Amino acid sequence: MFNFELYEKVKPDMNQRHMPVLLRKLMIPSAVTEISDLQHILDSLDAVVYVSDVETHELLFMNKYALKNIGGVNQFDDIRGKRCFEVLQKGQKSPCDFCTNTLLPKNGDTYLWEFKNTRNNCWYQCRDRLIRWHDGRQVRLEVATDITERKSVEEQLYETQKELKFLAEVDSLTQLYNRRAFFMYADNLRKSLPKSARLGLMILDLDYFKDINDSYGHEAGDTLLAAIGQKLLSFSGDGTVVGRMGGEEFAIAFHETEKREKLGFANGVYKAVSSVKALYFKDTLQCTTSIGVSSQMAATELRDIMREADNALYQAKSAGRSQIKVA
Repeated sequence: MFNFELYEKVKPDMNQRHMPVLLRKLMIPSAVTEISDLQHILDSLDAVVYVSDVETHELLFMNKYALKNIGGVNQFDDIRGKRCFEVLQKGQKSPCDFCTNTLLPKNGDTYLWEFKNTRNNCWYQCRDRLIRWHDGRQVRLEVATDITERKSVEEQLYETQKELKFLAEVDSLTQLYNRRAFFMYADNLRKSLPKSARLGLMILDLDYFKDINDSYGHEAGDTLLAAIGQKLLSFSGDGTVVGRMGGEEFAIAFHETEKREKLGFANGVYKAVSSVKALYFKDTLQCTTSIGVSSQMAATELRDIMREADNALYQAKSAGRSQIKVA
């Protein structure tokens, strides 16, 4: 027996020969049962399933999982007529910036993506595709599975990797790059500059630092090193790499420009380091520094620039320390 009432609800404006297969099945007595079974299957999935109009964004279908876990309602009638962004996202009044409607392949292939829902803060892996609705219009079908647990593990792994990278590259006492990391990032800076640009490099050696260790102990020396490290850290940034080379020796690689000329920059570093005062119990610790500076075209190998700066540092120390020498 033909179900005229159900047919009239979904009848498209086309002849039977062009009706979708599902619609033609409505003319079979078992069609209502098949539709009921399909609804039951979709409602039994532990995944979000919904359909929305790609033009108006109107929601046309949501399974029970989606209604409960995102929509916060028990039945589709509670959100019937609303647009997808109004139901699926929190406080959304217009189409989402990340809406995939324009990204969906026209050939019906699946578009795979991930996002964090703003209503329940859960992560989902979404499989979107274009399909034809029973009335002939183009709609988006999305099936989204909860991947929050997986993303949590990924974020923990990322944080662990970031921490391990930090421990491998940063000197724990001064919070500056260690020797290995300094050479790597200084060379990266050199390679990033045009060959006609100039890379400056200065090496600093704290004057008579051994006397502080001998007089007050290594803990006192570490206190002063940490304070100087924090002061030097303030010079790091775009176009500048700062590192501790070992002991009381530090290095700074920098893109030399008119505003950051090598001698003027070195003078600023000298004054900053020499002004550092570290309180160790009742004693105030302070020291000066000797600096050797070199500047070469960025095409020059880093080791060659470093060698020149090291020679200039030797000259500064030989001339009585607490001064700057330029190669």
